[in-house]
Amino acid sequence: MGNLTFSQSINAYDLLITEIMSDPSPVVGLSEDEFIEIYNNSSAPIILSKTTIQIGSRLFIPDSFLLEPDSFIVFWDDKIPTLKNNGDSLKILHENKVIHRVDYTPSMHDSDFKRNGGWSIELIDFKKPCLINGNWNSSINSSGGSPGKPNDLEKELTAPQLELNSYCPKNDSQLSVVFNVPIESLESIYEYNLQFNKAIINIPKLDSGSIDSILITHAGTCYEAPFQEINLKYGLPLNPDSGNIVINEILFNPDENGHDFIEVLNASDKPLDLSKLSFCKRNENNLLESPFKLSYSPFLLLPNEYCVVCPDKKWLSNTFPKAINIIESSIPSMNNDAGKVVLLTHSAKIIDEVNYLENWHYSELTNNENVSLEKLNPTSLNISSNWSSASSSENYATPGYENSNFIALETTINYFKIANSIITPNADGYKDQLIIQYSLPNVHWTAKINVINYFGTTIHTIGGNMLLGKNGTIHWSGILQDKTIINPGIYALEIHAYNLKTQEKTQEKRTFYVNGTLK
Repeated sequence: MGNLTFSQSINAYDLLITEIMSDPSPVVGLSEDEFIEIYNNSSAPIILSKTTIQIGSRLFIPDSFLLEPDSFIVFWDDKIPTLKNNGDSLKILHENKVIHRVDYTPSMHDSDFKRNGGWSIELIDFKKPCLINGNWNSSINSSGGSPGKPNDLEKELTAPQLELNSYCPKNDSQLSVVFNVPIESLESIYEYNLQFNKAIINIPKLDSGSIDSILITHAGTCYEAPFQEINLKYGLPLNPDSGNIVINEILFNPDENGHDFIEVLNASDKPLDLSKLSFCKRNENNLLESPFKLSYSPFLLLPNEYCVVCPDKKWLSNTFPKAINIIESSIPSMNNDAGKVVLLTHSAKIIDEVNYLENWHYSELTNNENVSLEKLNPTSLNISSNWSSASSSENYATPGYENSNFIALETTINYFKIANSIITPNADGYKDQLIIQYSLPNVHWTAKINVINYFGTTIHTIGGNMLLGKNGTIHWSGILQDKTIINPGIYALEIHAYNLKTQEKTQEKRTFYVNGTLK
């Protein structure tokens, strides 16, 4: 082998890890040995002793062997460090450069049966070697694997789009940007360091409370993938406090192939990191169950921005095509009839909590499947009157963007005001409820609110003797005492308010209109 001492250049993906057997027991048809298969993906012979193979933190240098183009070599467990059954990182290195990297996990197997052992996992598309998700699967060879032979699964896959997963300042001088696939190049005015699917960008020093931005004009991966330039706004994330982030929309009754989702809104004036938060639910004893992190990577949510968390991004996008700002992550399962969803920090500080009921949906809807519940005003209480079914005009859900029933409340009002003077209680989720906003000079006020028709006759009482706070909202669905829906026409609210402590009184009349087809 003395003639193999010439120098050679080995570029990225000239050598590929193409098959991994990390758990050979129980034996299917091969020997009970772990192995790694490597393929020469270049057009020239490669001397393997010029490379190093890294398994986790352990290294080994192959013997001096000339691997011809379009050829395989198998390293069995007597040559390599132990492969962990629960997954590890494998790298082929040359002169401190990564030639190919695969972070394997048992979840790459397509079934629990093969995940149990005896089956290898194989690379599917050799032309997209950096792609991990969807590009590895269990061998279909009847022996449990095909070491040293072409993979039975090999085929060309449809290239996934290159997308931004998340971003967040790592400190006051570095921005971490995470993509859905490994990144090979980036175009920005700032210096950066690439780490698999992450870019660490050196940014101008941030002050606490300031917001800056960076333009990324291009990003490239190991295959042709279109990329649209993005302008990322960022600021140093602060620790979330109660009410800073609110649960703003929930879907708990998806179709049989679908998934629940939970949307959150940053209702504060500061950037927050969603990876510091978890969802959980309460059991029948009102105790908190297992937490589900919103994101396993730092995920920056700026003030007044929305984000939706769902276990299946593809299903969510297909079912609700306008869905944006999606985190694909597991969430607590939510019952169709009722449930208690909690948003909290890792130290169990509760940020928000919703105790929902199915009857919060609009009562005239005949089917609540794939219909979300939206919060009408994000900063108001989590009570039934502040939640409603999403509008039919938005396909009954608004994941990742402003709710179809959003009501912006005025901050300067005297006593009582109708926030929406026209209602259409027709079960389409749009302006189905009358919103009465109040702001009182002090506490201890009660109110009686009557609905009167054009002739001055009281046809309904919204509240007979309601105890009010200093500020708040009152919601009415347009359903009368006899369970019928109010007819279209012009109506008025007759409001009688009384302060139990000071004996102050006020009486107001506010007009509103019910839109619809006259019967």
